[in-house]
Amino acid sequence: SGKADIIFAMDVNFASSHLFDRLNKGRILSIFRHPVDRLASKFYYLQSATWERTYRPEWADMSILEWAEKHNFDENFLVKKIVGKKLTDDAGMADLIIAKEIVRRRFIVGLLDEMEESVHRFNVMLGVNESDEKTKECMNEVFGKTKDESDKSDEVDSVEAQGDEGDEKDNAVEINTNSNKHPKIVEGMPEYKLMTERNSLDMILYEYIRLLFQEQKSVINRYAREARVQQHALTTNVQRKRQLR
Repeated sequence: SGKADIIFAMDVNFASSHLFDRLNKGRILSIFRHPVDRLASKFYYLQSATWERTYRPEWADMSILEWAEKHNFDENFLVKKIVGKKLTDDAGMADLIIAKEIVRRRFIVGLLDEMEESVHRFNVMLGVNESDEKTKECMNEVFGKTKDESDKSDEVDSVEAQGDEGDEKDNAVEINTNSNKHPKIVEGMPEYKLMTERNSLDMILYEYIRLLFQEQKSVINRYAREARVQQHALTTNVQRKRQLR
């Protein structure tokens, strides 16, 4: 219809294939998570989430290693989702190549372990004015900043202020809503090794997405600067009109 500014979709392949064309261009804004972290969260969450249709109480009696070895069939989920395959379908290098190209051409990527920065970039792309008091209040509520911290953050452009690489643990922001705390599966553990091997395509794609996250910084910076210039020009124009009255 041309009336929608933003559309929420679970099927990214359908969205990228049917919602975009030469006359209707757009970007998919998406938060990506490390494949092992996603699987671990799924294991611990569904064994206790009685309200979910996919609740799995039987998982509570097994270790995550046993689950990953014998009961998890959720492999290379991300690649399959992006290229439009079912979870039960096989996926190969050709699918990975297609998935990488779709992400490169269609996505503004965000990272769960860089959530605040990711949301900031989405705000820039959506034209959200982060100096607005309601926007500040919302951001502070989600990311747990005090008013003083929020005021200080206005002094710099959070995209431009970041280095090319940062300490992921220091930069990570824990979102207080809908959180599911559980033991972390880290590199060197047998569970980690098994899940990365069985999700090798997703691991390659995720590393590619992390590179895109860094590369897109300059693009978002440019949009942010242009938005500030436009906002300044608009404010100046309004002030001049008031003076002429």
